[in-house]
Amino acid sequence: MLQNIREKKWMAFAILVPVIITMAFFGIDSYFSSSVDTYAAKIDGPAKFGIWGGQQQEISQDQFRRRYDQLRLQQRESQGDSFDSEAFESLDNKRNVLDAMVDEALLGMAAERDGITVGEAQVAQQLKEMPEFQVNGVYSVDQYRLALAGQGQTHAQFMAAMRADLARRTIPSQIVSSAMASKAELEAFLALSQQTRDLSLLDLPTPALPAESTTDEQLKAWYDTHLSDYRSEETVVIDYVEIDGATLDAPASADEATLRGLYDTYKSRYVTAPVRVAAHILVTAAAPAAPPPAAPARERATALAAKAREPGADFAAIARESSDDLGSKAEGGNLGAIAEGDIGEEFEAALFALTQVGQVTDPVRTPAGWHVIQLRELTPGSERPFEDVRGDLEAEYVANERERVFSDLSGVLIEGVYKDPTALAPAAEAAGLKVNRSQAFTQRQGDGIAAIAQVRAAAFADAQKTERQVSDAIEIGPNHVVVLHVVDHQPEAALAFDDVRDRVLADYNADRLAKASKAQADAMLKRALAGESLDALATEAGRTVATLAATGRRANLPPRILEVAFGLSAPAEGKPSIAIAEIAPDRFALVAVTAITAGDLGTLDDATREALLEQFSQARGVVEYQDYVKALRRQYTVKVAEDRL
Repeated sequence: MLQNIREKKWMAFAILVPVIITMAFFGIDSYFSSSVDTYAAKIDGPAKFGIWGGQQQEISQDQFRRRYDQLRLQQRESQGDSFDSEAFESLDNKRNVLDAMVDEALLGMAAERDGITVGEAQVAQQLKEMPEFQVNGVYSVDQYRLALAGQGQTHAQFMAAMRADLARRTIPSQIVSSAMASKAELEAFLALSQQTRDLSLLDLPTPALPAESTTDEQLKAWYDTHLSDYRSEETVVIDYVEIDGATLDAPASADEATLRGLYDTYKSRYVTAPVRVAAHILVTAAAPAAPPPAAPARERATALAAKAREPGADFAAIARESSDDLGSKAEGGNLGAIAEGDIGEEFEAALFALTQVGQVTDPVRTPAGWHVIQLRELTPGSERPFEDVRGDLEAEYVANERERVFSDLSGVLIEGVYKDPTALAPAAEAAGLKVNRSQAFTQRQGDGIAAIAQVRAAAFADAQKTERQVSDAIEIGPNHVVVLHVVDHQPEAALAFDDVRDRVLADYNADRLAKASKAQADAMLKRALAGESLDALATEAGRTVATLAATGRRANLPPRILEVAFGLSAPAEGKPSIAIAEIAPDRFALVAVTAITAGDLGTLDDATREALLEQFSQARGVVEYQDYVKALRRQYTVKVAEDRL
């Protein structure tokens, strides 16, 4: 074979070149490792070079889950007890969240494609305007650093994220801000929105069921054509262990010695250091290579200190005139509040020795030169005694002890599960916890512990439902977790006709009733369009006609009636416009428009019109922005993995 390859070098070349190219771009590991998709959504842009060079971006499951959990927390906090966790966990809600993330990614990819960049100055300006980085309405570097530390981000990471966000929002903001609407359009819109209509309504009675009896053959035929409506839901039964920190045995109080020890440990919480605002005059001098220091600079600083101590002296004016500190000179030497560690030991020692506002120090030497320091403001510190905070310390101690007990107990349970992830009982026994069993429940609803959406979601995950693995700890509240093990699984299945005959009969009759109601309404409409009056039809049906004058679009009527009423054309002279409105599957009404009155715009002043025009323009801008995003979705290919949501 080798001899054949030597003789046919073109064959070896044809084999080896693709291999070399593949290894060069993807490495040798690409031949031995299989890729596992973990994205929630994947976005592919149009190719630049034939079939290559298109943009690609993935939204990972972790990214989606973080955004989804963040939204859940926000809604739980805003809605309180009215928060519906089951509705929140719906697939439609998850798709809405993911779609918003896809739109953001598309905007970012479009900005990158179009070469949109954001300058450092614009990013810095935006950062300084963010309220979370402000103290008393003013940007604070310390607050910014503290906030980033809390988020686990570096300055470079945050600035890069802000730059990308600003670039992503550049085109949408320009679309919205540049949208325009004419006054004629506004006038037409207002005339329509404030238009009223005179209506006549005939609410038709629901007819009786057709007289013929229903046979089993008819019901079986209905059943056979609606099989998807008669299926049992997939169910599971779980064993579970619940740990609720609020119910655990933990110390209910602490002894005096423990509390006093906590007070000594955390005394800094209850002590407020004095706040000193300082001003200074700097006389620069090079750092001395060896003592004594430069005499001229010291003599000048001494003279300035003496001048500042003279009765009626204006320290700020002296600083503006004589200080060498360009940073504070224009502010009269003001340095603001000085805390320990802010400037330097020598400067702080001299400042902290001052006890009266307005006092001025002798010249103080630092590497920068000689400082004459004035204590401009002094806010005394404070200290809360042990007796005042004893209750807080005890509550904190009890809470920490309860959390410790919870953490220890859940740690033992989880460690036991890790040792044997196929059985829950051994881990529960090691932790001294009781194993409970649920009733069968579906993915949509359950009782007891299964009423919690997170529990149902975990129980129906493949790892638990199919592989019968013990779940990870499911956090259902603060210091409140559940670990579960699926012990029975019943898949979805067709329900036998005999078991659901009553349901089939009810559904069949409801369908017959809806069809009979629609047929009656169609017949009534035909007669009305032929010229019969609504009053005559109402008398025949045993009803009365409701007459509503000057009905607006927000009238207290069923939405479908308003939709039909304002969708009808203007009535001809002496002849109303009539249509059917479906109020319910077996209930219809005849809706007649007898007159239309245009909205009265005479009551709107110029200021109101201008404000409405601005709102109208913004609304148009939002619509145009949404159209822009839809256009991007047509240009890019978006693949969603719903099974990973």
